[in-house]
Amino acid sequence: MKRSFTSGLWTACLAVSSILVAAPAIAAQQSGEIRIRIVDVEGNPVEEADVRVLGLGRVLHVEGNEEARFERVPAGEYLIEVESPRAGRGIRAVQVIAGEAIEVTVTVSLFFHGQELIVSVGGGTQADLYTPSHVERGIDLRASAQTSLGETLADQPGVNSSYHGPGSSRPLIRGLGGSRVRVLESGLGSGDASTTSPDHAPSVEAMAADRIEVIRGPATLLYGGSAVGGVVNVEDGRVPREIPAHPLIATMTLRGGTVADERNVAGRVDGAAGRIALHLSGLYRKTQDYAIPGLASIDELHPPGEDEDEEDEEGPEEALPGSLPNSSVETARFAGGLSYVGDNGFIGASFLGYDSDYGVPGGHGHGEEEGEDHDDEEDEEEGHAEEEGDVRVDLRQRRADFMAGWRLGGVFLKGVEARFGVTDYQHFEILVDELSGDRDIETRFFNNEWEGRLHVEHALAEGSRGAFGIHARNRDFEAIGEEAFVPPSSTLEFAAFLFEEFSVGRFGLQTGARFETRATEAEGVARRRNDRGFSASLGGVFEASEAVSFVVSAARSAKLPSAEELFSNGPHLATQVFELGDPELESELGLSLDAAIRIGTESVRTELSVFSNSFDGFTYQAFTGEEEDGLVVALWSQADAVFTGFEAHAEVELFHYGDGHFVLDAFGDYVRAELTANDQPLPRIPPFRFGAGLGYESPAWHGHVRARRTAGQERVAAFEEPTDGYTLIDASAGYRIFQGRVAHDIVLSGTNLTDREARSHTSFLKELAPFPGREIRLTYQLSF
Repeated sequence: MKRSFTSGLWTACLAVSSILVAAPAIAAQQSGEIRIRIVDVEGNPVEEADVRVLGLGRVLHVEGNEEARFERVPAGEYLIEVESPRAGRGIRAVQVIAGEAIEVTVTVSLFFHGQELIVSVGGGTQADLYTPSHVERGIDLRASAQTSLGETLADQPGVNSSYHGPGSSRPLIRGLGGSRVRVLESGLGSGDASTTSPDHAPSVEAMAADRIEVIRGPATLLYGGSAVGGVVNVEDGRVPREIPAHPLIATMTLRGGTVADERNVAGRVDGAAGRIALHLSGLYRKTQDYAIPGLASIDELHPPGEDEDEEDEEGPEEALPGSLPNSSVETARFAGGLSYVGDNGFIGASFLGYDSDYGVPGGHGHGEEEGEDHDDEEDEEEGHAEEEGDVRVDLRQRRADFMAGWRLGGVFLKGVEARFGVTDYQHFEILVDELSGDRDIETRFFNNEWEGRLHVEHALAEGSRGAFGIHARNRDFEAIGEEAFVPPSSTLEFAAFLFEEFSVGRFGLQTGARFETRATEAEGVARRRNDRGFSASLGGVFEASEAVSFVVSAARSAKLPSAEELFSNGPHLATQVFELGDPELESELGLSLDAAIRIGTESVRTELSVFSNSFDGFTYQAFTGEEEDGLVVALWSQADAVFTGFEAHAEVELFHYGDGHFVLDAFGDYVRAELTANDQPLPRIPPFRFGAGLGYESPAWHGHVRARRTAGQERVAAFEEPTDGYTLIDASAGYRIFQGRVAHDIVLSGTNLTDREARSHTSFLKELAPFPGREIRLTYQLSF
């Protein structure tokens, strides 16, 4: 496994070197000039702003009525982003023609009406994607970020969490999770073991991110054919792609919370010396067991066999508030990167260290099974003394990334970028003795992998853009110990992809295709699996007017079976099942259909989307009704299934008051998933949700209050219990102070303000671990 890490480093050096040598010879550098004037919504010049041309690697700082001027810009289409700490943001598309100077005006606004940027699709906007997307960024992200990626995004339309306590959760999109949702860091996989089990945390830190993007539809084929649910891309900027507007830019964030006595500090420095750009960042977080409104376990509230109608004369015992045992988290992260940035390209590298020690609520210590009756002395004599305690996960990841890009001015070839990442990941599952506090390692997990991609942007004709490339990944996975339910395995993947977009008048067309192969072998398994799959998608948009557009898309996806689905054979105590794989599993084929209507004006932005995902050979865990080692047996199986549902969101600017804006927002989503043969519901499907909020934003103040209702889930799978519904109320208020270039942001926020008990139906731990109770959180950010 160490050899793969070293060989990966050499492969990365060869890849980035060859791309920089070859790129300038691919196309002639024909360039033009961009001149940019920045105004506010009333047409007045903006006092100061940072102006960047995406993909060019250059940022300019302008003041007063100064014009931003970019020279020697390769011909092609670009997006200009302007950010002013006092006046807001603005985005404008521009076409650069060789030998000409283009003059544009960009209007910035505090209440951002435009579409957010999606860097995962080559610097497009949300409107460039033909299915719903979402972007989290800036101080709002750092103030609301949770200790896990899944919980950070769980409030967004169509997105839920696999909640396995505060230390571990992955995003679920439209009821799909695991490998059907690809988690990326700057376009490459996170390199962890989070798809193996819900108690394995993604090694991704939301609070350290510049932005988090959730994308679906044809663009997901750039990153994986199995990502039928979607792609979550976390951009943290640790490999600099541009020279900052100032020689030194720094941010420090301090955060504290009441529900788990959270203490969180994060810092970041970006700087430049000539053509050399530097990035340094770090984070440390420590929390205690979080507070809950009542008792942790549903069985403690209603013990098995208890008749709820039979109560003592004094009435039922009231559940007393407390805390969820073994839910504390301690995380440390450090990242550093260095790049050389030229006029039309860059080459850089970064190193990341990530460590997290978190508890698994509900514990899965290896003691006596419920209902067993043994003599303690006899057990001790036979060496079977009961072993009880809390289970914690000690996670460690070391990662190196290499990136190189070149902006071309050719008629056909527009740009090329190479990325390569090498990851050394391990985590230990530790049993902590209840009395002595001794930590004994029960299971060791190792995951060493490398991943690389070559991405070439091109244009087939005027009004078109696209990308093609290759993608490769090698993974060596090994588990040793009590929970080694998967044998050591090796997986090698290779893929080629193509993505095209065309527009003619009011019509637009988007299409993608991906062919991939996967070779999987496991220790003790004689036959090596060789699988291949083809995925394709097609989407169209019709702009009925400047404000209204209609979108439809269809996709055919092929999900290749993973090593866990093929070769599992052992107790998986995190999910309380005995897991059995099936070496004869076939590729899962899916057909996805989406239709949406979008309305966007100066004061209204809304989108309603309906979808249907049909699967031929849907891979899932079926409970057999048998028991092994005191655990229910779950067999990886295949059957036809269908997921249908909708998601909607709206933002309405109600009115202006002075220099502030009042905004009303609302959302709703629903998923229905079942096996088509017998209409049997699939397990852990999120129930119907809806919510609404009222927000205010001005140059100095901003605030928001929102109520969210999650309905109860009565449509349950075999051996699954229904879940009660709940309503949560959240609120936040922030204030910004300027002192020259220095900005102070103070945000006070509260979640679950009514201290309501709530449990997630999508969680394996729903009967053992409710959501946290009321929390008040204070965030302070210093930027200069």
